[in-house]
Amino acid sequence: MYFKQIIFDVDDTLIDFADTENFALHSLFNAHQWELTDEIQRQYHAYNQGLWRQLENGALTYQELSEMVFHNFLKDTFNIEVNGLAVMDEYRSYFSRAYKLLPGVEDTLRFAQKQNLELTILTNGETFMQRHRLELAGIKDYFDLIVTSEEAGYSKPDSRIFDYFFARTKFGPEDTVFFGDGLQSDILGAENYGFSSIWYNHRHRKNNMNLHPLFEVTTYPQFVKLLKNNFQK
Repeated sequence: MYFKQIIFDVDDTLIDFADTENFALHSLFNAHQWELTDEIQRQYHAYNQGLWRQLENGALTYQELSEMVFHNFLKDTFNIEVNGLAVMDEYRSYFSRAYKLLPGVEDTLRFAQKQNLELTILTNGETFMQRHRLELAGIKDYFDLIVTSEEAGYSKPDSRIFDYFFARTKFGPEDTVFFGDGLQSDILGAENYGFSSIWYNHRHRKNNMNLHPLFEVTTYPQFVKLLKNNFQK
């Protein structure tokens, strides 16, 4: 078994999402002098993740999500009325400044590049923000193609974002493997589209969706071992 192209997710696959969210949320709440306890942060994370699941299921648009997140959360938590889009724009300005790589990312990209693998990105997110963070992290130039849901007009796992992606790359699904942390976005999207995936399960979550990634790894060194063995155990 051999692949010619790897698609990477960004958040919580290349860049530490928890670190990014923590920085952006504290920066936003400090700027407005809103209280942010560990419990409030936990509630925000759960609420935000729930909206992203709705987006991935097609129940929300990206615009609707952007309008709802802070408008609804601040109203429910503090009874504060805000312009949801304006606060989201401010939050994203902080979010775009955080770019802590997960352990082993750059060494893995360097090794994969030396193996003459085409390295690409398919991410649910804004084009400028994701490209900017990859550039700040020093890894943007490893990738031959970067596609975002904002650019494509659809979000993973919607098959139309994969149509958009494969129309812009020289390799087809049969030559491609998706490497990502998201069961409901990355792994489900690849499986529904009919190509292979590797689940980067560094958060040690349960596969409760009966999905069948080709491999499951919890560290980048495990992924490198697969690369060295041409995707054989």
